[in-house]
Amino acid sequence: MSLPEAVRPRRPHALALVTALFPALYVVYRDANGACPADADCLGATHVGYALAGLAGSYLFAVLAVAVVDAESLAADSPLARLALFPSDLTLGVLGAIVAGLGAYAVASLAGAVPTAVDAALAPVGLLVGLPFAATAAALVLVGSAVSATPPLAFRYAVVAGSLALTGGWVFALATGAAALVRRASAVEPDRE
Repeated sequence: MSLPEAVRPRRPHALALVTALFPALYVVYRDANGACPADADCLGATHVGYALAGLAGSYLFAVLAVAVVDAESLAADSPLARLALFPSDLTLGVLGAIVAGLGAYAVASLAGAVPTAVDAALAPVGLLVGLPFAATAAALVLVGSAVSATPPLAFRYAVVAGSLALTGGWVFALATGAAALVRRASAVEPDRE
């Protein structure tokens, strides 16, 4: 496979892309939010550049991950692998809408444009989307309390990065499930390749 063919966006890239993208963009968001004084606009060209670099790095990770595995044979052996590696157009559309919504919310929150009432109303959505991250954070606190010790910083960073990657996979699963519900509700035939 030639280099242009290898880096061309394909369906198998979607899952690997979101699992790498969530940790990368979380780091950018935390940096922008942490350096932000209260009630100030925290959006800057530097953080936009970091976000674009995170997106490019995540895409490169997806390309490399798909190059390592044989997506066709995995999909032929397992229906679950088929859903993960060859998502339908509807699944990709729902995934795109979820990721765009999350991105818009993150940008609006950094700009200070999210009213408190809207923020509170969206908290259940945030909990649903961030369930793996929240569960892992809670487990880390519980284990730390049980052993009366704080885990090393490198371990905590690894756990956070892993939980964010799981969150990306969870969002992909949510998009797959939502697409299946929409397909059933509208009696739309599944995509044919």
